[in-house]
Amino acid sequence: MSCEHRDDAGAWVLGALPDDERRRFAAHLETCEVCRHEVAELQTVADTLPLAAPQVAPPPELKERIMSAVRAEAAVLEAAGPAADVAPVEAPAPVRERPPRERKKRRWSIALRPIPAAVAAAVLVALGVAGGVLLSDDGSSGTTVQARVVAPQSPTARASLTVADDRATLKVNDFPAPPSGRVYQVWLKRPGRPPDPTTALFGVRDGRATVDVPGSVQGVDQVLVTAEPEGGSKQPTRAPVIIAQPA
Repeated sequence: MSCEHRDDAGAWVLGALPDDERRRFAAHLETCEVCRHEVAELQTVADTLPLAAPQVAPPPELKERIMSAVRAEAAVLEAAGPAADVAPVEAPAPVRERPPRERKKRRWSIALRPIPAAVAAAVLVALGVAGGVLLSDDGSSGTTVQARVVAPQSPTARASLTVADDRATLKVNDFPAPPSGRVYQVWLKRPGRPPDPTTALFGVRDGRATVDVPGSVQGVDQVLVTAEPEGGSKQPTRAPVIIAQPA
């Protein structure tokens, strides 16, 4: 026996269904034994995932690293001054109701079977532990840190900084293009000093870019990216859209 709504069970367990679909599936569960059984199996897997991951105490320097990032952003805003050109945040486009067939296509990414559900959830747990703060070593090209991204118009935007032998490479994915007439510029922030400009200016193609950070990052506590006028600036004119902390 099967049910056309069975594919929604994985998303239900992970809390990934939109509110309207969540309400419909909750009502459906009251009358469908197939989906109730599917949810029960997946819930068992989800409940055991925390036990599979080792419990790691946060490092004592975690608070200082977070506060350091906050101070760096404040320094950039102060350097920009009260007359800094701040890009307006566009209102989100109205949500278009998807026809049933289109909604079904979208569900493939969150409709999980028991084994894929365990694998996907384990990956999510690992990423959540990293949280953009803890470092990971890729084993071949240095140490990579997930950067903080400030891009409200692109919630899926990601950035990472890989450091090897005091040299750094910045990578962005699903990242918005800079505003018209502007280009992204990389800055190096050292303790007690305003951000130093670099010659690293870049745009974004298909949401992606890979940028070699000029010079050594030894002694640098933040690598920042701002949207500056074409040709770059000597001091930031906008708040950073990327804040990364080299290892």
